[in-house]
Amino acid sequence: MDEVNEHKKLKVAFFGTSDRSIPILEKLNETFELVLCVTKNDVKVGRHQKLKETEVKKWAKTNNVKYVTISGLKGTDLEKVIEQLNNSNVDFVLVADFSFIIPAPLIETFPKKLINIHFSLLPKYRGASPVQHAILNGDSITGITIHLVEKRMDSGDILHQIGYKMAGNETSGTLYDLLFKLAAENITEVLERYSQGQITQIPQDEDSATYTYSPTQPQSTFIFKEDAEIKWKSPADVIERKIRAYNPWPIAWTLAEYLEKNPKLSGRNFILRSNINKESKIRIHSAELDDQNKLKIRTLQPEGRNKINWEEFENGYVLPVIQEPKGLKDKLLNRDKTD
Repeated sequence: MDEVNEHKKLKVAFFGTSDRSIPILEKLNETFELVLCVTKNDVKVGRHQKLKETEVKKWAKTNNVKYVTISGLKGTDLEKVIEQLNNSNVDFVLVADFSFIIPAPLIETFPKKLINIHFSLLPKYRGASPVQHAILNGDSITGITIHLVEKRMDSGDILHQIGYKMAGNETSGTLYDLLFKLAAENITEVLERYSQGQITQIPQDEDSATYTYSPTQPQSTFIFKEDAEIKWKSPADVIERKIRAYNPWPIAWTLAEYLEKNPKLSGRNFILRSNINKESKIRIHSAELDDQNKLKIRTLQPEGRNKINWEEFENGYVLPVIQEPKGLKDKLLNRDKTD
C-alpha cells in the first residue's frame, strides 16, 4: 500500500474558528480523511447585523466536508459533537485556535485522541494570548507546541515543538500567520508518527509554566480592549512592542491629550488644534523607534475618523510649539535690567 493510501486510513476531525486555519485544513484533507469540522456559530457583524460564517465553515462547505457549528461545548452542543465524532470513528481530533475550552467529558470520551496546536513553546505562555505576550515581552524566540489536550489548560504532554526566531518587527497578526504556516507544514507528519507510536510524549515542567493573564482582568488569559491602553510612563521600546502586540486587535490607544508635548515622541513638540477633543481616544496602529530611542508614530486613527499617517495628522490636527532659542530668555531678562 502506498504512503498516501496509508495516510488516508487516519480519520481526523478539526476544531477551530480562525481565518488562518485554512492551510492546516488543506493539509489534513489532502493527507488524511477529514471527517468533521467543528466551528462556532455564525455571528452578527456590522451596522446591519448580517450573519457571518467562519472561514472554517466556508471551507468545509466548499470542500464537501461535514461540519458542525456550536455556541459552546456544553449541553446539547457537546452531545451533538460527541455523537458526530463517535459516528465518524475518529482517530484524532486536532484543535487549533478554537474559541472554546475543551471540557472534561470530551477528553474522557476520546482519551489521547485530542491534540492541540499551541502558539508558544510550552510550558511558557499557557493561555489564550501567547503570541501577544511573546511580542510584549520582547522575546527573540517563540514557536509552536503540538500537545495532548488535558483537563488543565495547555498542560498536556508534548508531542512536538518547533522554534521560530523573531525578527523583532512582527505584529501579532503577522506572527500568527507565520506560526500557522509552520504548523501546516508539520502537522501531518506529527500525527502520522504519533499514530504509529514513533513519538515519545514529554511531560511539561510545571515549575516553568507561565500564563498569559490579562493585566486588566487577571483571572482571564484573553486580551481585552483595556489592556491596549498605552502607559506613557513605560519606556519607549515597551510602548513600541505594545503597539505591535495589539495589532490587528484591539489596537493600542491613548487619550489625545497625552500626545501633546510628549517627550517620548520623535520630532517636534506640538499642541492639538481645536478640531480634536483632547479626551477622545486615538488608536495607534504602527510605530517604530528612532535613533534616539523615541517613538515615531507611523499610522494612527482619531476617534470616529479614518486611519491616517503621521504626516496627515501633523497637517490637520496639531500646531507646533514654538521653542525659544537656548539662552534667549536670559538675554531678554538681562536686557530688561539694564534698560
